Amino acid sequence: PLHRGFDYFYGMYGGSTYYYSHMSYEGPRKSAYDLFEDQWDNTRKMYHSVVNDPEPNGTFVERLLTKKAEEVLDDHISQDHETPFFMVMSYSNPHAPIEPMKRDVERNSHISNKNRRKMAAMITSLDFGVGTITTKLERLNLLNKTIILFFSDNGGQVVHLMGESYGSSNYPLRGAKMTLYEGGIRTPAFLRIPGFNKSAIYEGLFHISDWFPTLLTLAKSSASETLVESLDGIDHAGLFGDILGGGSPGHLRESVVGDIDPVYNNAVLIRENFKLIVGNPAALNFDQVYPLISNETQHDYPDVVFNSTHYKVDSFTLLHQLQENSQVIQNYTKNSSKCLNLDCMSRNLMLYDLSVDIGEANDISDRFTTIRDEMYDELRNFTRRDMVPPIYFEDENEEAFKLIDDIEVWTPWL
Repeated sequence: PLHRGFDYFYGMYGGSTYYYSHMSYEGPRKSAYDLFEDQWDNTRKMYHSVVNDPEPNGTFVERLLTKKAEEVLDDHISQDHETPFFMVMSYSNPHAPIEPMKRDVERNSHISNKNRRKMAAMITSLDFGVGTITTKLERLNLLNKTIILFFSDNGGQVVHLMGESYGSSNYPLRGAKMTLYEGGIRTPAFLRIPGFNKSAIYEGLFHISDWFPTLLTLAKSSASETLVESLDGIDHAGLFGDILGGGSPGHLRESVVGDIDPVYNNAVLIRENFKLIVGNPAALNFDQVYPLISNETQHDYPDVVFNSTHYKVDSFTLLHQLQENSQVIQNYTKNSSKCLNLDCMSRNLMLYDLSVDIGEANDISDRFTTIRDEMYDELRNFTRRDMVPPIYFEDENEEAFKLIDDIEVWTPWL
């Protein structure tokens, strides 16, 4: 992170770790310790150190991150409280592995489903962390001049690849993480802007790339004047201000490219209320793992998924075949990565009207052929004209893993 503009870093390098031991949770490779602190000194030399957990049985990582955030805010105030700051808090919970604190599980004892109760406990801890930092900002007289943005990177993962139910629910949306359905790519967000005493809900299209120019303008950064016009994202600061000021809720985006994936050979485009999915909507045929559910079953959604015939037969068998045969995965990735545009993707097209079918139950691609073909051409032109081909490393670098074998700690190795 320090080589991407940050002055200080405290946390994990990997995508997920165990919450108490702080060992990496990264698939078949050997697990390694993953909790670090990096910072620059006055000469711009980087100091990289391993964080030693003082508790013999480990401290729940959210508590460590929250405590460190409070310390960083205290230091900021003591040194130069007039200088603007930018802090990113990337909490790992409720990401796997699901290891909630016992006290938080007890607080959610009213939830009968065991897996759902554990998931709720993970979110209870997340809520504690966010609340603690907010309270700290208020005590330091920073709350009313701090922009707070809370958002997620994807929808909830309902079922683990190895068969464990996570207890997540994206109801009434179809799908989950690793799918192109709304349950995978649509996430809520919360934005607090100082100076406004009312709240409003914005339901227009918004892409994650829009946050950068929007935050630059809200923070009154001088960089916004030179950068905004050259960015892919759209600045929504003015629109949000108008809405909170009592204006009509307009919208700035007519379309969003949700994904173009040359590995799994699928893509998605949302234009106004229509959504087009190209290819398989879910990696490794996950689409049948997350069936449509009725109102009567929504509270038991994890059990419905876990006990579905499709999950037990199709996906469970397929996943174990892939996990047991690494060559299958390797060949699958290599062959698929050659496709860098829609011309070599499947012509399997699905069209949904999200304004009346948020659960994506009714494919209307055969009824609205003109809209379907126009959106497909828009996606195809995007891949030909604007898309930068992604870089895929087909072979892991063994030099990095030699260090793990020697010292059992993730560390910069180049």
